Amino acid sequence: MYFCYVDESGDCGAFNPDTPKNTGSPYFILVGLIVHAEKWKFSLEVFKTFRKKLAAQSYLPYDVEFHCSEMIDPHKIKAYTQISVADRWKMIEAFAEKIGGNDAFTIIASVINKRESSIPPNEYLTASITKLYHAYDHFLKEKKQYGIVLFDRSNVGTIHSHVRKLLGTGAEGDAIPGIKVNHVIEDPIFRVSVDSMFIQAADVIAYTLKEKEFPQTSRKKYHADRIFTNKLKRICYCSGDVNEGIIMT
Repeated sequence: MYFCYVDESGDCGAFNPDTPKNTGSPYFILVGLIVHAEKWKFSLEVFKTFRKKLAAQSYLPYDVEFHCSEMIDPHKIKAYTQISVADRWKMIEAFAEKIGGNDAFTIIASVINKRESSIPPNEYLTASITKLYHAYDHFLKEKKQYGIVLFDRSNVGTIHSHVRKLLGTGAEGDAIPGIKVNHVIEDPIFRVSVDSMFIQAADVIAYTLKEKEFPQTSRKKYHADRIFTNKLKRICYCSGDVNEGIIMT
């Protein structure tokens, strides 16, 4: 049995390049962090040890959520403002290194560049979920295993409804033509990110992938655009239409 923890970067709303400050993000990224049940406990201990080390070094208290976008541009979590920007990026890179250095993990991701994509804005989320489930199902088929998916607790209604159509498990028996998902089982499970280090790890993956695909010049001095390639690329799933773990849609 495999678990796939899913988180996103960006929003699934429309993007207007003419008013970039008054619109949604120019991208929507959905990331899945896959781990086998037998390696789950070991992987959790890796994360716990990492977080305890950060706390011991007086960087980030153990009970504070590791949330990349909030960390780089703090609004709600005051603990981040006590850390220099350079050290915040070092923390993100160190977390990415812990993820990428664990052979128990596999990464899959869907990336939508809203400037170029032909997908209608109202389908950004559902199209990304379909791509992610299809890739995860292919992975499970290769492993001859079954798996479940755990999402961050957002867009619950839309995700739940769409996944039931993907799996054909809805009360009305609706299914999506041409899509077969045979190895992902049960309805998705929704977790509060602050309570799940695996969801927080998926957040790190999504955020660093965003920096790779949509780099910002002001952040290149922290090597933000290199973190995903240097620390995480090695565990990306490669098969079928999944190129180095990334599905460009």
